[in-house]
Amino acid sequence: MFDVSKELTAFYDKHVRLGTTLRNNLGGYRDLNLQRITDGLKLLGDKNGVVYKTWVDYKNQGSYAMHTLNQCVHTDYDIDVGVIFEKDDLPVGAADARMRVRDALQEKMKGTNFTKDSDARKNAVTVWYADGYHIDFAVYRRRNDWMGNTVIEHAGGDEWTARDPMAYTNWFTKQVDSNSLPTSFQTMLGTTVKVPKGQLRRIVRFVKAFSRSRSAWALPGGIIISSLVCEVYKQNPTRDDVALVDTLKALLARLRMSVQVENPVQPGVFFTNSDRRRREVERLRDELEVKLPNLEVLYKGDCTRKQAMGAWDAIFRHDFWSDANKEAARLALGSAGIVIECWLAKKSEGLVYKQHKSDSTALPKGIHLRFTAVPDVAPPYDVRWSVRNEGHEAKEDGALAHDTIKRSDQPYWTSTAYKGRHKMICEVIKNGTTVRRGEHLVRIGPGRRLF
Repeated sequence: MFDVSKELTAFYDKHVRLGTTLRNNLGGYRDLNLQRITDGLKLLGDKNGVVYKTWVDYKNQGSYAMHTLNQCVHTDYDIDVGVIFEKDDLPVGAADARMRVRDALQEKMKGTNFTKDSDARKNAVTVWYADGYHIDFAVYRRRNDWMGNTVIEHAGGDEWTARDPMAYTNWFTKQVDSNSLPTSFQTMLGTTVKVPKGQLRRIVRFVKAFSRSRSAWALPGGIIISSLVCEVYKQNPTRDDVALVDTLKALLARLRMSVQVENPVQPGVFFTNSDRRRREVERLRDELEVKLPNLEVLYKGDCTRKQAMGAWDAIFRHDFWSDANKEAARLALGSAGIVIECWLAKKSEGLVYKQHKSDSTALPKGIHLRFTAVPDVAPPYDVRWSVRNEGHEAKEDGALAHDTIKRSDQPYWTSTAYKGRHKMICEVIKNGTTVRRGEHLVRIGPGRRLF
């Protein structure tokens, strides 16, 4: 196979791996909001004339804890943190426990510039930062059973469920360690290991980079991808690029057989029980079917470096591999004589609180948008607002395009609903003719649609 292992290493170091500085910055966001929970609980208690005790411990979870969190082009990072309270310091109901943590965060965040209010979702409380970050706080309680053993329970849905907040992270760490050969090791064929330890972790990151390479794709999250890669991983002691290609092929073969994905630390529990999660895995299978044939050129004896770089560009769609996707070439926006303003609101036709710049940081779902056009054209005129959505979610919902005509004095309201990089086209129509035209791009991150 044409050797691009050095290029893949450079791509990993420069554009995939998170890096110490950014990791520390994300840790700072975590610590700030942990303190907000503590301070907010005190404020709530003072308001209600009671004492609300704060968390006693926290655990990093998810990609941040597993060291598989990748760089994001538009900083839509997510951090997962488990906050552990004593049982008697939380409400009895799981949903009420999440609500208290949400209310504490909201109490402390009043007057701050967040994209939306903190949100008590089914499995966690989420803080949405205006610059694209979000932090999920999973709420746990600990108690002693009748034998004196410590039991930790997660507030998921309407019930408390016994769960070790570090179980998946510990399982993944063991997978990486058990699949890492020492560099001095020689295989049965006499091949000396040349790749650094932790190849499995790098392959997980590469597959995650593929799954997020198109903003409109709605593919599985990190925990499902990590579980699948661990299941099908094809180790190679000398080259990461060979290990990656072999693993991608094995992954496709696995998904052709079944799209069900079992939680490795909870036998009999499947991540794909919901239609939404199962559909995400089906899309991963379908995209692998389309993209993997691009790599066949690597096995041809006359494969050139340009062809090899192009093959990997078809996988990662990144400027590192090709300059065909330069961002500047994609940003031919607007036209002279018109300004499009987009403002964020918490409800349709409600009070706006922040202006949105075209093609800026990804917004979460559930944000209302107010568009207005300011052309250098004297009224009366009409404005045609044309929504052009992209991606799996919008396509499957039959919502790729729709048009609306408004009077010059009427704003156009819409909302963030589908993951992807969507386009709002604005046309000023006077006397039946389009006299001005502009575009505004809105990026929407992953997550569940809220309405």
